[in-house]
Amino acid sequence: MTEISRGFDKHRIVVGEPLPFSVFGADRKLLLAEGSKVSNDTIREKIIKLGVFSAGAESPGSSTAINNELMDEPLANPLLTLSRDYGDIIRRARFGVKISPSENGESYLCWVIGISHRNRCLVLTAPARADGALVPVINGQQLVCRLFNATTVFRFTGYVLKTAFEPFAYLHVGLPKNIERRIVRKVPRALVNLQATLHTPQEHFATIVDLSVTGARIGVAKQVALAVGHPVTIKSELMLLDKSQEIELDAQILATHGAADSQHPSIVFYGLKFGTLSTLQQLMLHAYVQQQLVSELDGLGQVLMMDSLTKTEK
Repeated sequence: MTEISRGFDKHRIVVGEPLPFSVFGADRKLLLAEGSKVSNDTIREKIIKLGVFSAGAESPGSSTAINNELMDEPLANPLLTLSRDYGDIIRRARFGVKISPSENGESYLCWVIGISHRNRCLVLTAPARADGALVPVINGQQLVCRLFNATTVFRFTGYVLKTAFEPFAYLHVGLPKNIERRIVRKVPRALVNLQATLHTPQEHFATIVDLSVTGARIGVAKQVALAVGHPVTIKSELMLLDKSQEIELDAQILATHGAADSQHPSIVFYGLKFGTLSTLQQLMLHAYVQQQLVSELDGLGQVLMMDSLTKTEK
């Protein structure tokens, strides 16, 4: 067990050098992790001013969180950067639609930027190739469209109602009367940004980036090597009804995704499958996932799942 102490020797916090211990605030949340480079005097003074606890690799609480006051300057710890970037759930929850001119043709990822209930159409960013060149489309053209929500895959053939290039390139895609849908998950999965500790049994900091009652996807520093089937324990903290609830879950590494985010090459992602959960743990996870899904304001799913205008794929 790593020793935890109240207070720390400020003379050991040196600008330009790695922090020799982790520093936590009065709320027992992480301010700056051990090994992070103290880049300038401003960061050093904020650590000294806000810090209360110090520790080695172990948190004094069951979970950690990033103090935004330290985010004014770039920090060396890649997990802190990941948490900062993944904190904008609304941006991450943008609906992506893969469109293709034909059933077996090349597909292009477009983003939903608007919905017209009156005209029953989606407003999408214009399709573009990898080099940024726009893919030509014309009014009246049919497009094979596929998209996902928390539990369901939707597939339909839309048609181009309108194209425009100002203030940016976009198009209106009309929805057909019949939309195929197939449920691919029994339980919904939500985007999250939760700080956690992962016990392998060594302890590592981790960020949970999506979550369901059956499992999660996490990001860890690339030097943390985990194998499929490896048992782990993950600890975090959920905010439910404005109250912090600690949760500790036994899990198993289900999949390795590698450095799947090019913006964060120092982070590797893994899929977790939870072990047997108590009824309380199931309810806590279910409530938190539903809370997150509501916050994403899934208006698109409501349009596509109108019972009078959709059919279930057999």
